[in-house]
Amino acid sequence: MQQPDDRSSESESQDTAAAPAPANGSSDSLSGPAQKPPQSEEDFELASDVEEYLRDVIDPELGINVVDLGLVYDIWIENGNTAVVNMTLTSPACPLTDMIEEQAAAAVMTHDLVEKLTINWVWMPPWGPQMITEEGREQLRALGFSV
Repeated sequence: MQQPDDRSSESESQDTAAAPAPANGSSDSLSGPAQKPPQSEEDFELASDVEEYLRDVIDPELGINVVDLGLVYDIWIENGNTAVVNMTLTSPACPLTDMIEEQAAAAVMTHDLVEKLTINWVWMPPWGPQMITEEGREQLRALGFSV
């Protein structure tokens, strides 16, 4: 369900309370502002490349990339040229949304994989430490966090 306070930037973004699917692209649909279209093998490969480039987007508060923090819930390709990312933040009140959007656009768009990046900000399920990957946990431990 789309909330009235949608924010847009160079990379289009939307707020939604829709429950995201896992980042492995296994879900066929999403209730919310966008419906995930059927994905071809090429789309899955492109989405995987987008996910890899999103590892260059660092959460400014924790210093770990957004993928390993578990903030990226799903990625898919629309019309062969638009990457759509469902992601969340550690808190809906996070003031760094614009900064993360800019980093994501820079990370993905500089590789000329897609013509457009759309970020859907989703809040359900809420982010929690259990969503951090093992790689992310190792990085946090190296920074002195107990996870």
